[in-house]
Amino acid sequence: MLLCRRLLPRVHTPIRVYAQQLIGSQIRGKAVSHSRLANDTVHNALPEAVDLAPMLHRTSRVEKELLERVACISTWLPPQVQKRSAKVEKMVEALPDPFAAYAELRAQDKTLAASLPLPILVALSEKATKHGLSTIVDGIATDLLDGIITTSNRQLRVATALLSATYHNPPILDKQKIYSLLNLLYQFHALSELSSVTISALVKYVVDNPGIDPYDVKAVDILLPIFHQSLTNQSAPKGAKSMSYRPPGDVFIAFGLVHKLIIFDRDRHALRLFQTLTETCHIPAEAFTEVYHTSAKDNNFAFVVRSTLVRACLHWGWYHRALDIVVTAIRTRVPTDIALTELALSTLHLALHNSSTNYFKQCTWLICHLINSADSVIVPDSMVRLFYDKAMHLQDGPSAEILYKNTQSPRVIRRMKYPLPRGYSLTWLMNHLTITSHNMHLARTLAKQVIDEMEPIPVRDRAHFIALTASHGFSSSARTLWERYSVGRDREAVLGNASLMLRMVSVFSKLIYHTKAEIEEPTSSQDEGSPSTASTLDERQKLLEHLVQFAELVVGAFRMSKGSPEETSHYDLSSLARAYITLGRISEGLDMLKALLQRYEIPDIYDINIALSAMAELHPKKAVGILKKMVERGIRPDAVTFGTIIHHAILHGEMRLAGYLIGRAKELGCEELSAKTTASLIRASVNADGAPKSILKENLQRAWEIIQSGDVSSVVHTPNTGKYCIFASLRLDDPVMAFKFWETLVKEKTEWGDRKQVFQRRLIADMIQRHCQEGALSRSRGRQMLAQLRERRVLL
Repeated sequence: MLLCRRLLPRVHTPIRVYAQQLIGSQIRGKAVSHSRLANDTVHNALPEAVDLAPMLHRTSRVEKELLERVACISTWLPPQVQKRSAKVEKMVEALPDPFAAYAELRAQDKTLAASLPLPILVALSEKATKHGLSTIVDGIATDLLDGIITTSNRQLRVATALLSATYHNPPILDKQKIYSLLNLLYQFHALSELSSVTISALVKYVVDNPGIDPYDVKAVDILLPIFHQSLTNQSAPKGAKSMSYRPPGDVFIAFGLVHKLIIFDRDRHALRLFQTLTETCHIPAEAFTEVYHTSAKDNNFAFVVRSTLVRACLHWGWYHRALDIVVTAIRTRVPTDIALTELALSTLHLALHNSSTNYFKQCTWLICHLINSADSVIVPDSMVRLFYDKAMHLQDGPSAEILYKNTQSPRVIRRMKYPLPRGYSLTWLMNHLTITSHNMHLARTLAKQVIDEMEPIPVRDRAHFIALTASHGFSSSARTLWERYSVGRDREAVLGNASLMLRMVSVFSKLIYHTKAEIEEPTSSQDEGSPSTASTLDERQKLLEHLVQFAELVVGAFRMSKGSPEETSHYDLSSLARAYITLGRISEGLDMLKALLQRYEIPDIYDINIALSAMAELHPKKAVGILKKMVERGIRPDAVTFGTIIHHAILHGEMRLAGYLIGRAKELGCEELSAKTTASLIRASVNADGAPKSILKENLQRAWEIIQSGDVSSVVHTPNTGKYCIFASLRLDDPVMAFKFWETLVKEKTEWGDRKQVFQRRLIADMIQRHCQEGALSRSRGRQMLAQLRERRVLL
């Protein structure tokens, strides 16, 4: 009995009972209702059901089957994502598809589909809206507005159901249909049929729309009286109760509606609604206390109302709404006057102090607009630093990057020099510019500005900040910062940091290598016997000596800070070994590894990789031999092991050996090679000398796919990789591919006036011009690319 009590409410569904009995009566010639309960339910819910019987009598067998499927909407459930049990899943799968049946029925006979009982139409619209089936809801609304759904009573009930069911985010019906449905109810004086929740949702949708739509204006004209009336009954309490009072959602919507009415040039309606909010104490008295001085020539109504609304929004903590009002006022008022600027600054200040991810983008737009304003607007330094701190707190690196980019524009610098981030947000911004966005131009500018302005770096962040500058090639900035912070009370934070030491050694070892190459192999344009060449060689020799001395100074200072090898930790000894090997001092590097063995410490894979890197740098094939012995003895190499040897094999031109290692890595389960190795492979594949053009084209396409699918913050997405891919594309006579690589990897990553980028842009532009003249490229596409490149070419 208990089970029956639980099942009975689910089994008895009035819509389904009615529809099945109604259809069954036409098939078997029986009466419409066989149950008193079902009959009472039907006539209470569907007073027009009797009118449908003649229509159903004329339906075909197929249409009757579709009607039966549509009638199951009341018991229809969406497919379960996770299977709870086989029995439940089987029941769900056995249910018919009422939406498909309705669509098929409507395609065959719109009149028949429009004549369905109202509860079925309502259930269809509600569940279709819930699950995003806009075609079903749109079909019902279209039939209603086209007059296929007849009788005024039926039209009103369907319109009410559609307006009540279609206001979800995003909305199902378009604005024109929404207005038409509202106008239908208005003409029949039936707006009172809409619930207060529906009215509020309709008004909110208009308020939240950032643009100006003519149907929004018409909809507001219909909805405003009834929405306004509902606000008069919602007064804020006074006395002690006001301390914990929070206005209802309708008041929040009303604030936005007043602002929207001003935009719609409905000043009279805006003033009435504003007065109502004031009378109900939702605009507090203190919102009227501040008076901004405005020009007598201006029409001050809009500004006075908006400024009061902004202060009221700030009182209630509605910072998003306050920012929206201020931003809209600025965009619609050119030029921005002093009063509006003061309002914007005060709003921005409070919004930043209480910032959240919901409206931080608006803060970004507003502060950048004020900084770039042609008027004499000065954003306080404290507000700029507060913005950086809040961006770090919200982990919104792109917004911080946008602000820093704006503050460093020549136009802004000529007028005002804005401060850098302070404290931990300084290192956080550098980390974002170098690791996440790869904006090397801004990162280099930030490092140089930190040096020039003597901006202090927190002790805890010094090593990391300098390591970021060194690892991304800013050698002079890294050296200056290292020398600045390698003395003083907190010098150990820099001198004794193994990661920083390795980054410094890495960048300066590359400089040493390139300087040696220039000394040993002078360019062909230089006459070896000329005095200028001799002086140049002397300068490079001195430069080489300075570079070697500094690199040894960094390693020596690190070793001294750690004491004797017996006192040095395993990680620090491994780091020293790697540093010595990188500088070419192989024996000293191996001595560090020997010290580990003398302490009876078992070398880990990191130590083995260090030793292999030393061997691979000189003899990649011997390193592969050691790798094979490792595998035979059960030592599993990791992706770093393979990546190190592959990298050096590519540098030695051993492409077959690199291919063998890639295949071997996949066999051993190391399918994901490091980003550094991937970048080396891309450079090698697109610069394969002597390879057929078909192979180079495939390699270039594969490189593009890797860049498109990979992590944007990896070393693959760097201007250096872009340079190789651009020149490879130009060699293949493919300006479109060259432009893609430039746009993705170079455009926003380096300074626009950088000589290398200027040269790349000109080469791409020249090839675009030639292809357009030959007819291999459309002029419209050519003009688009040339506009991005900012190169002027005549396309005949």
